[in-house]
Amino acid sequence: MGGRETKVTVIIPSLDGCRGGNVEKLERELESQTLKPSEVIVVKGVSPNGKARNAGVERAAKDADFFIFIDDDVLLGGDRVIESLVAPFLSTPSDDGKAVGMTGLSQLIPEDSSWWQRVAAKQVPRNFFPVQSEMIDSDMVSHMCLCMPAKLFRGLGMENPDIVSGTDPDLRHRVRRAGYRVCVVPQCWAYHPMPETFAKFAKMAFNKGKNSAIVRKTHPEMILELDWGDKKEFKAHRGLLYRVLRLCFLMGLSLVTFQFFLFIYLVVGALGNVWGSFQAADRKG
Repeated sequence: MGGRETKVTVIIPSLDGCRGGNVEKLERELESQTLKPSEVIVVKGVSPNGKARNAGVERAAKDADFFIFIDDDVLLGGDRVIESLVAPFLSTPSDDGKAVGMTGLSQLIPEDSSWWQRVAAKQVPRNFFPVQSEMIDSDMVSHMCLCMPAKLFRGLGMENPDIVSGTDPDLRHRVRRAGYRVCVVPQCWAYHPMPETFAKFAKMAFNKGKNSAIVRKTHPEMILELDWGDKKEFKAHRGLLYRVLRLCFLMGLSLVTFQFFLFIYLVVGALGNVWGSFQAADRKG
């Protein structure tokens, strides 16, 4: 960066600043990174997460080169995570001339997870993504752990501070719309746990469905696709009928392929979506 040391600010939104002791563990892991962060900012008591991340950026050093956002229940997969996330920004653009605008990493289930947590993580979309051998364009980049140049993040207007769900696809969409790539880096991962009990798993599904419905009613322009995996083209918007038919298809497919955790997740999420639609209607009323 112009001959000076690269300055990385890590921002961790956390309602209680602890998350059962995980924040302290994460801070220790950050201290052992080959590329150490210039500052680590834990944003306590601010909700929703988009608003919390913006608060962290406002507190960050003005000369920060990169922002790395990490969820407070995440642990890193080694001491080269920050170095790996930053590296693509320091290289040349791809063959199509597009520079990288956002990087993320693969998502693994913690090694001490129970059998059902391991199975559920591989069945439920966006809870597991294997380690990649090369950098790929992917919708699996998420706020679990992502990196962006500070100038670009500020230039895009930072996070939407109001929505309770959908900050991941919103930020990816704006980065791509500005002409940049969104990529998962190779040989780099973090551990993100599934809920520790089945009841909490069901609650997660219900809340995601409910929050999605509220966003659909209050910010319809924010309903964006949640594709995953290695894709070269990403369609931002799909019609309601397409989404409903896809949900029905996935429910049927999950049953015939014996993916029962996925089936439960989809059904409970759909119930949450119906409940959220009524809540959103009451708010408008």
